[in-house]
Amino acid sequence: MGVMVGLVTVVALSIPAAAQTAIPSTVTVTRPVVRVAVWAVPPFIEKSADGRFSGFSIDLLRDIADDAGFEVDYVEVDSVTAQLDVVRDGRADAAISAISITSGREETVDFSTSMFESGIQVMVSSSAGGVSFTGILAEIFTPILLILFGLIVAGTLLAGTFVWALERNHGNEHFTNPGVRGVFDGIWWATVTLFTIGYGDMVPRRVLTRIVTMVWIFFGVLMVAAITAQVTTSLTVEQLQSRITSVSELAGREVITYPGTTSWDYLRSNGLDPRPVEDIDLAYDEVRSGAADAFVFDASIIQWLVANRGGVEAAGPVIQPENYGIAVAEGSPLKETIDRALLRLREDGTYERLKRSYFG
Repeated sequence: MGVMVGLVTVVALSIPAAAQTAIPSTVTVTRPVVRVAVWAVPPFIEKSADGRFSGFSIDLLRDIADDAGFEVDYVEVDSVTAQLDVVRDGRADAAISAISITSGREETVDFSTSMFESGIQVMVSSSAGGVSFTGILAEIFTPILLILFGLIVAGTLLAGTFVWALERNHGNEHFTNPGVRGVFDGIWWATVTLFTIGYGDMVPRRVLTRIVTMVWIFFGVLMVAAITAQVTTSLTVEQLQSRITSVSELAGREVITYPGTTSWDYLRSNGLDPRPVEDIDLAYDEVRSGAADAFVFDASIIQWLVANRGGVEAAGPVIQPENYGIAVAEGSPLKETIDRALLRLREDGTYERLKRSYFG
């Protein structure tokens, strides 16, 4: 029996080590699955008609997963608030999109190292700085200007008819036509006198009508000056008011943004009452069409809309700089795994190449 054991031992030792530790080909090594909450907000995350996710954050997550050695299972939600909620209550292991890192959010979740540098910016229609034809008409036909025009029309009718009636019976060949034609001659005289400050081709000769003429000329000077000043002021105000260049000029405007975001909190803390909008395409359409005066949101997303869709522009510089991060549950070891992968992707140039491909 001892001999037999010895032989078996010798045979076993003579087998190559690789052969002894080889894994059968039927055995597969599975990678852990990480549930990641996503919210579609271009260009960070977009969802196609067939349900596939794409975008900067998706590509970055794929690179992180490949580097760290895990698989991704997407959990779709409809807001950044929902993303953070599902991470807090354990329905997702992480969340990625365009999630700003804030001290308030850090109280309930942990964040990876910064995955993107952004901030808050204002988007307006690119035609907001000009004066439209309808805008000009709206400014001209104000109550004050309508009163001035009414005074001019009434004065022209009265002065023209009065001068014609006095001059026609005293041998003035300029006012000899009877009836409607004669009244029209008087109105013509009053109109020429009003806007050219002179008699034109028709000259009153009676002392009384010349006194009326002097009064009419003085009245005309005042009316023309008043109308010119009113129109100039109105157009200047319309042009200045239509041009938004910073957040400080949003008071009294129709401002839209996503509820529950840092942009929403920023506007409310500055005394503004934004209207909620929860779709990036709708926000873009409203600003471009003029249904909303401004869209306040993440600068990177606004700059992407400006560059890729047109009809809108960024107003003013980036305010309140912010960093985006990947949210994980408090104390999750996944944070360290993601941080290391992000650092390696930055060091080998993968991150910068990916960023340039989306943002230039």
